[in-house]
Amino acid sequence: MPVYEPLIDPGKLNTAGGTVLPRQFLLRNVVSGDSFLNLYIFGIEPEKEFGVSVFSVGRGRFLRSDDGAVAVLDRQSAQALGVDLGGTFPVRKADGQDLRLTVIGILDRLELRDPLPRTIDAPALKPDSSYVSSGVFITLRTSEEIFGRSTLTDALVIARAPKDVPSVVDSLREAFRLEPGVFITEHYGQFRRKVQVQDFAQTLALFTTIAAATAALAGSFAANLMHDVYADRRRQYATLLALGFSPMQTTIVGIPVGIAAAGVGTLIGALIAAFCTPAHFAMPSLMADLGTIEPRFSPLIAAVITGMALLAVALGGAPTALRLHRRSVAGELSQEGQ
Repeated sequence: MPVYEPLIDPGKLNTAGGTVLPRQFLLRNVVSGDSFLNLYIFGIEPEKEFGVSVFSVGRGRFLRSDDGAVAVLDRQSAQALGVDLGGTFPVRKADGQDLRLTVIGILDRLELRDPLPRTIDAPALKPDSSYVSSGVFITLRTSEEIFGRSTLTDALVIARAPKDVPSVVDSLREAFRLEPGVFITEHYGQFRRKVQVQDFAQTLALFTTIAAATAALAGSFAANLMHDVYADRRRQYATLLALGFSPMQTTIVGIPVGIAAAGVGTLIGALIAAFCTPAHFAMPSLMADLGTIEPRFSPLIAAVITGMALLAVALGGAPTALRLHRRSVAGELSQEGQ
């Protein structure tokens, strides 16, 4: 049976800088009825882990930092163990004694940030995946009691800003250069290539092109709308010009129509996006290794959408204003008389 040994000293991690999410991953045989069941057990700090991973609690509640010998597990593991809310199951500790964990929550779905590779047959929410997609979650304090030590099996270190990542990586390599059992995963080079160089630039250029095409299409709709307003009311506009109104004062009659149309379209699009957008979705193929993203609507996004709508109205109204400015009043009235 492969066993994950806790070898990482938390003190060395804290000297590297950034936010540290300590973890202890266990692999244990658990007695289930008259047989044994392999289980992945995760010792975590609940509040910190909730900030980077996704846990959908179907029944009960999630862990709190002050919890003792309690556990939260997914429905597949609960079914395999034959336990439900309030039930208990034993886990063997390092001293050879059993610790009974009480189930306080059942997960419908979980997405663990940077999950470990799947090495043995165990309950899984995604049976065909190559990584662990299911397991039992306990507090780090409880996992330390099971392990009998405070060192970690792995940890997630989050830099304060992208510019701090190189120094954090160098500090980690320096801190653990003499530890033969500890390996700093070589993801930073890949991250830098994808986010800071060509792949991210290409993806951003793609979305910029789509946004520009959308704005141009919206502008063309606004232009057609304003042209129709002009064509239907050209005698009225010509009369206003003859009475001394400027082209700007004349076109101001149709501008509210364009703004109203753009505002209604923006509102409908925002409502559809808010109600139909999934909570998480995978990144494009160029950045798939960076995991999933969570779409969010912020005041900045609302301001950009509103600005694009107003710009479309301005672009749409420009041909009408130019036509009124260049068109002679007599020609307009004579054309209407013909």
